Amino acid sequence: MSQPRQSLLKTLLKSLMLPAGVAALIGVLLVYNLVTEEYDELQDNGLKSKAELILALYDALAQDGALPSDAGLSTLLAFEIPDLEPDERSLYWLLNLAGKVVVSSPGATQQLLELAPSEGLHTAEGFRFVVASSGGAHEVVVATPLTERNEAVTDVLLGVLTGFTLLGLLFAAAAFLAVRRSVGVIARLSANIASKSPQNLTPIDRANAFAELEPAVDTLDALLARLDKALAAERAFATNAAHELRTPVAISLANVQRLKAKLQDAGISTETAASAGEIEQGLKRLVRLIETLLQMSRAQSGLGSSAEERDLAPVVDLLLNELRVREPSDDRLVILPPTGPWLLRVDPDALGIMLNNLFENALKHASGPAPMVVDASVTGQISVSNDCEALSPEDLDAIKLRSIRKASVTEGFGLGLSIVQELCEESGGTFELFSPQNGSSRGFTAVLRFEAA
Repeated sequence: MSQPRQSLLKTLLKSLMLPAGVAALIGVLLVYNLVTEEYDELQDNGLKSKAELILALYDALAQDGALPSDAGLSTLLAFEIPDLEPDERSLYWLLNLAGKVVVSSPGATQQLLELAPSEGLHTAEGFRFVVASSGGAHEVVVATPLTERNEAVTDVLLGVLTGFTLLGLLFAAAAFLAVRRSVGVIARLSANIASKSPQNLTPIDRANAFAELEPAVDTLDALLARLDKALAAERAFATNAAHELRTPVAISLANVQRLKAKLQDAGISTETAASAGEIEQGLKRLVRLIETLLQMSRAQSGLGSSAEERDLAPVVDLLLNELRVREPSDDRLVILPPTGPWLLRVDPDALGIMLNNLFENALKHASGPAPMVVDASVTGQISVSNDCEALSPEDLDAIKLRSIRKASVTEGFGLGLSIVQELCEESGGTFELFSPQNGSSRGFTAVLRFEAA
C-alpha cells in the first residue's frame, strides 16, 4: 500500500511555523523572567527605602521631642497616597529593642507581623516583608501587598504575548503567501510536465521554474526531445513499413489465390491445395496486421479529437450497414441504430477505426449461441456485446495493452483494443470493458462513450 503524498505547502509551513513558535515561546519566557527580576528588584529597593525613611523620620521626631500621639504618628509615618485602595497600601510596625510594637499603621495585625523575617526580605501570605534597623533602639517591619506588583507583571506579560501573537500572525500570513506563491510555481511546473504525452513533447515552460530547478528542467527537456525523436522514428518506421509491405503482400496474395484456383482446376492433390489455402490465410492475416499497424500509426499521430463539431450519426449508420453486410443473419447479429444526431468533436476517421476494431473483435471471438448485439440507440454511446467465455478482471485490464493476447483464442486480441483505448483517450471519451455480461455467466461487452459538444 502506497504512502499518502505529503503536501509541499503544509510541509514548508510546518518547517517555518514550528521554529517560529518555539522562538516566540522562548522570547516570552525570557521577557517574563527579565521583567519579573528587574521589577522585583526595583520594588524591593523601594520597600527598603520606605522602611529606612520611616526609621529616619521617627528618629528625627524623637530627637526634636515632637512626637505626636500614636494615632497621629501612625498616620504621619504611613505617608502613602490617600487614593490607594486599602488592599494596595503598605503596612508597617515600629518595634523597640524588646520587640514590642511602639506604633503601627492601620490594619497591621499581630498575626501578620509574626510572618515577618528576623531580617532582610521575605514573602508570605501575599505580602512582601522587609526588616530594617537603625542600629539603635528601634527596628521597622514593612509589608506591602503583592497585588499591584503581580498585576503589573501580568500586564507586561499580556502585552508581550499580544505583541508576539500579532507578530506571529503577520509572520504566518507573510510565510503562507510567500510559500503559496512558490508552491504555486512548482505546481504549475508539475502540471506542465504532467501534460506531456506522446502527442505533446514540447519543451517545458520555463516561466514556472526557479533558478534552482533549471538543471532538472534542462535534463527533462533533453529527455523529452530524445523521446520525441524516438517516437517519431517508431511511427515513421511503422507507417513506412506498412505502406511498403502492402503492395508485395497484395501481389503475393493474388498469386497464391490464382495458384490455388489452378491447382483446384487441375485436380492436384487436396493436400497441396490445402497448403496453398494455408498460405492464403496467412497472407490475409498479414494484410490485417498491416492495416492494424497503419491504424496504430494514425492513432499515435494524434488522430482523435476534432476542433469542429459535426453530426457523426451518418458515420455510425454507414459502419453498421457494412457490419450487416458481413453478418446478414438477424439470429447472429442484432443492431440498434442511432435514433438522433450525434453532435461530437470527434474525428470521423478515428470513430471509424474504433468501431471497426470493436466489430472485428466481437465477430472474431463470438463463440456461443447468443447473437452479437450492437447498441447505438443512445446518443454518443455505443456498446458491442458478444457471447463468449467470461474473462477474468486481469484479462480485462490486460487486453487494452498493446500486443496482449488471450491464450484461449487462436488469433488473440492483438492490437485492436489498445488502438481503441488510445483513440478514445485522445477523443476525450471513455472506454469500458465488462465480462461477463449483466445477468449472465458468459459474454463480453465493450462500451464507448463520448461527451456531447
